[in-house]
Amino acid sequence: MNYSESYSTLSKVFRPKEDTVFVPTLDLNISQFRFLSEFPSIEEIKGEGEKISGSELETLKDEEIPENLDFFYPVVYPANKREFNRVVILLHGLNERNWVKYLPWAHKLAENLYCPVILFPISFHMNRAPSSWSNPRLMSAILAKTRLRNNRNRSATFANLALSIRLSQKPQRFFTSGSQSLADLMKLVAQIQSGNHPLLKKDTKVDFFAYSIGAFLSQIMMLTYGDSKINDSCVFIFCGGAPFNRMNGISKLIMDEEAFHCLRFFYLRRLVQELRNKGPFAGLLNSQNAGQAFRAMIDTKNFSEWRKDKFEKMAGRIHAIGLKKDIVIPPDGISELFQPSNSEILDFPYNYSHENPFPVQGAHDMVNQGFDLIINKAASFLR
Repeated sequence: MNYSESYSTLSKVFRPKEDTVFVPTLDLNISQFRFLSEFPSIEEIKGEGEKISGSELETLKDEEIPENLDFFYPVVYPANKREFNRVVILLHGLNERNWVKYLPWAHKLAENLYCPVILFPISFHMNRAPSSWSNPRLMSAILAKTRLRNNRNRSATFANLALSIRLSQKPQRFFTSGSQSLADLMKLVAQIQSGNHPLLKKDTKVDFFAYSIGAFLSQIMMLTYGDSKINDSCVFIFCGGAPFNRMNGISKLIMDEEAFHCLRFFYLRRLVQELRNKGPFAGLLNSQNAGQAFRAMIDTKNFSEWRKDKFEKMAGRIHAIGLKKDIVIPPDGISELFQPSNSEILDFPYNYSHENPFPVQGAHDMVNQGFDLIINKAASFLR
């Protein structure tokens, strides 16, 4: 079954709240597993920017949002086997709320590698966020009162509003949510390796397929734990791999101009002063195992020799593929961190974007071929 057919089939049968769905035409199971997360313990960090008091975006503090702390993640796996000794964790892109896009990716990886693929949600994404944040009617009403009043926000939409406002209010959330996600991944890896996952044997090999901001998270993860907790893990990166200072997050599907400029100002200019002042955020950054790795991935000037040495030692365990026409994670940014021996820049003969590398509408044969090319490369590398 090709990509287009797989997408159509899986989008129809996927049920986020059902324990297990069997897909007979693909000989595939999709099961849901519960996960409990802990929000990082931090002092109150002062907010700034636009206030939306009483709205759907300010009902709870971050550490009190229940969906982010107690959630389910789907696992796609071959139906004719009960227990596995390897697994791939798939990490998604920024500001995504639905797994449907990734189901064919997971299916093809599971088929090629004959192992489960865990679709793990990043903090405050997918089903880890209040449903109101992706409600078109509610978000459109707030959009009209807020971002659309500013002519600078040409990319503001109801789809990117929640993330845009939250990051504008507190750019520190870019780190704190990533810190929580990294802690969650290490907890999940520990559960798997200790034999506490129903599908997986003890000491199961754990690898990663990381896309977009998931790639950024995976690079921080490897810099932090690549020679300890996950010292035999490999990471395949798709549409990712660049440092933050080479990214362009402005998109109607990701974040608006104001939010991205706020992030750039905070992390590329103001962060140095924050660290000198030794305030709450500096304390948090310096107390986290991933603090140095995060700073090394924010700007290529930070800890450049340390980062280079780390990545060179793991060169055979990380492979990155960028796309020529990607304007969110441009190819030139990827080449700053990876050598040609462990990175590639490809192009597809159809109209694609960073957010939608495999469009389901039109050009089916070429899209199917592009999809197969990437997944086959991933499977070959992870195998």
